[in-house]
Amino acid sequence: MLVGSYLQAVELYRRSLVLEDVSATRAALATAALSAGQPDEVIALTAKLLESDPSNSRIWYLNGKGWMGKQDYQSAVDSLKRSLALRSDVNTQYALAFSYLKLKDQAHAESVMHEIIVQQGDRPIWHIVFGGAYRETGHSQEAIKEFRRAVAMDNNAPRAHLYLALAMLEANGWAPLEESIQELREAIRQNPKDFYANLYLGLQESQTDRIAESNKHLTAASELDPTLPEIWLYLGLNAFKQNNAQDAKPYLLKAVELTGTDEAQGEYEIRRGYTALSRIEFAAGNSELATKYSKKVKELKVKAMADQAEGVAALAGMGEAPAVVPHIKLPDQEAIAGTAPVDATAPLELRASAKANLSAADQEQIKSAERDLRGLLSSAFNDWGTADAREGHYPIALQHFKEAEQWDSSTPGVMRNIGLAALKTGDGNEALRGFRAAVELDPKDRLSHARLAMLLFNQNDYQNASVQFEALGEAAFVDPAVAYAYAYSLARINQQKKAIEVLNQLSTMQVPAEVSLSIGDLYSVFQDYEHALVCYRKALAMQPGIPTAHYKIGAALIRLSRPSEAVPELQTELNVSPNDPDIQFNLAYALLETSQRDKATALLRSITTEHPEYPQAQYQLGKNLLEDGKLDEAVTHLEIAAKLDPESDYIHYQLQLAYRRAGRKEEADREAQIYKDIKARKREQATIPMPERKQ
Repeated sequence: MLVGSYLQAVELYRRSLVLEDVSATRAALATAALSAGQPDEVIALTAKLLESDPSNSRIWYLNGKGWMGKQDYQSAVDSLKRSLALRSDVNTQYALAFSYLKLKDQAHAESVMHEIIVQQGDRPIWHIVFGGAYRETGHSQEAIKEFRRAVAMDNNAPRAHLYLALAMLEANGWAPLEESIQELREAIRQNPKDFYANLYLGLQESQTDRIAESNKHLTAASELDPTLPEIWLYLGLNAFKQNNAQDAKPYLLKAVELTGTDEAQGEYEIRRGYTALSRIEFAAGNSELATKYSKKVKELKVKAMADQAEGVAALAGMGEAPAVVPHIKLPDQEAIAGTAPVDATAPLELRASAKANLSAADQEQIKSAERDLRGLLSSAFNDWGTADAREGHYPIALQHFKEAEQWDSSTPGVMRNIGLAALKTGDGNEALRGFRAAVELDPKDRLSHARLAMLLFNQNDYQNASVQFEALGEAAFVDPAVAYAYAYSLARINQQKKAIEVLNQLSTMQVPAEVSLSIGDLYSVFQDYEHALVCYRKALAMQPGIPTAHYKIGAALIRLSRPSEAVPELQTELNVSPNDPDIQFNLAYALLETSQRDKATALLRSITTEHPEYPQAQYQLGKNLLEDGKLDEAVTHLEIAAKLDPESDYIHYQLQLAYRRAGRKEEADREAQIYKDIKARKREQATIPMPERKQ
């Protein structure tokens, strides 16, 4: 409320009411809604409060202000009189006098003003206030009289000279007046940083061709609030009058940019900027751009003529921005109420009016208080989410953790909690976001590093996963599943040396049998079959009969050139899974290596019959048949193998041998070339074949 963020205030009061429905908060909400331009909300809230507390003068006052916002001044008078009957209050008296003026009941309005003077004393401030009421209700001469009285009583009365100047301008149809110029200069003498005094003086000086003085005051206004397009429009027009196109053009373009789609303001005054831009571009020889601006001028002129009958009114309340010339629409005068969603947690931004009314020390105090309150709210929502999580209510916990983040994302643990709760609700992307932020805020947060690493690992992002595993240091070996994922990620990004270091440390840990098998698989990737064999046997010792252990032992023994030891291992596995082609093929290979060719060939024929899509069996059978001189049958199986696995160079090599022995030279040459091409590609794209990883 203090800094003018009224819509945020409304939303925050509403949230407070959800947590605790108390009358004081409803009254505060009504006050905020009044400032936010939501009179219906004010009336509804105060009507409800008056049902239980009809003797509350403050609520009657707010109710009256709500009716004023609806421009139902008779209803406003009724409510304001009820308020004054309960308690005398100068703000209520002023609102009542204003409402009477709106009802064209000047006699009753002046009677109330007289009561204020009697009760409060005849002081300049009251004449400034009365002048404002007269000015806003169209009584220009009465306004001038009141402002003159204030100045006569105290030449330094706050903003009295500014309001007097504006009242004079209004009475003169906003045409420049020497007297109003002098009053504005006096206002600036008293306060050199008065935005409105600098603005209006700069405009009048521009209209009276006092360019240097105008530029000085418009520049001062732009430093106080650079968002008003008219400032830049008149700076541009001033430069254009002096034939200074170099300065005029950027000023005018800035005015166009700030005007945006709101071209109707000030009876389409931005067309003056387009006119100047058209002439500047024409003089520079840019006829196409000049024509574009000229067409825009004609378009806006047609619109201005169509709207001319409607007229323009400019009003503003006391204590806020004064009334402005009809061709200016200041940010503080724009309608606040809207239907767009309001982010109650957004950082507070001081509006221009707040900056003008608050000292630097006040503004710093506001920032400090905001930081403290944000931290308090963030901690509270974080604790609330923690309590929800302990009860297993993870979706609600996630909502509270995210609200804690909105208030202050640096609260210890909040981003990690978002990640943990998101994991529980199955929202992987939100979990990633939470853990990423957590490790950025606290690089020593090992839990977040571990969770983030595993999430990246499960998304096959091995490069980034390995970075997070590395950040864990020795903590990566607390959980065998994490250590395995670390080693697997390193293997996938071809960091063999580091991967083996991790595997060596992992293999010394107490791990489940399934993990021990997976560790062995990774050793096999790096052709370290001795260590792989140790891991496979360790798994088998922990869990006799664990699936695939005998098969993997047999495969490792084959690669260690110990086929005779491999045969019984593979036969044991085959007894459990008699139709597994991988087991059958490895057994066939071991049989070949132990000179049991007939058994091997029979087994290979069985595989190609039951699993014709198995390329290795087709290849090995074809190779055997070729060695036995059975060319036609060999060619058949080798062709099938090449079709099933076209990127295996050794298949094409054997096939070219078979073709050549069969006298099929052209086909043999083709296969030989394919063999050479594949070998060359593989040398360029050498990669490590990875086993199926443990999730």
